[in-house]
Amino acid sequence: MKQKAWGAIIDFDDTLVETTIYYDQAKEQFAAKMSELGFPAGECLEVLNRFDINNVLKCGGFHKQCFPNALVETYEYYTKLFNVKFCRKTRKWMEDLGWWVFEQPVELITGARETLEKLSLEIPLFLATKGDEEIQTKRLEESGLRDYFRAVYIVPDKTHQEYLGIADKNSIDPGQSWVIGNSMKGDINPGIKSGFNCIHVFHHNTWDFEEEEPEGEFFSVNSIRDVAGIIFKGL
Repeated sequence: MKQKAWGAIIDFDDTLVETTIYYDQAKEQFAAKMSELGFPAGECLEVLNRFDINNVLKCGGFHKQCFPNALVETYEYYTKLFNVKFCRKTRKWMEDLGWWVFEQPVELITGARETLEKLSLEIPLFLATKGDEEIQTKRLEESGLRDYFRAVYIVPDKTHQEYLGIADKNSIDPGQSWVIGNSMKGDINPGIKSGFNCIHVFHHNTWDFEEEEPEGEFFSVNSIRDVAGIIFKGL
């Protein structure tokens, strides 16, 4: 029987590269547009968030159309609520704003590359990221980080089944291995449930949908740069 090894499964968005900042910028433009149209900007953002979360739940994961659709749905909701004429040109503007998010250049989080360089010298690395396969593959290539990983897993959502599947495919022992990411919901809790050691990397722009109460013990750091020290301390 092949002996199981150790490894680290690392998140991509808002752990290694900036992602939510672009959604936030799009939301700022959306709020300004809605205010210009006479709708309550602050309330509109709350409604947008509800539509966005609902779309993710309906689609069974983080599909690329969820956010553009949520922007349009919010606009349509307010045209009906305020009984104003629906404008197809404005609808197109909303939809294009949603797709704009995926067209932005990839920006590495400070310390990401250096951390992967250190870790990859000692431990097999695996990437697990949520989202559209085409978009995420393109962004990963643009990031220049692909070669640090033994394998890449792009999934609609991340639950403990995905983590256990990665462990099984790569003969990783969760008890000796790590899950690293900024999302309590998508990284830490499913990692804990799967028996991994987990490191939560703080990111100030984490989407509130990714936040939930922790389901066990984990390490917490303010920077990706602190991850290697925690892992190597156990060597």
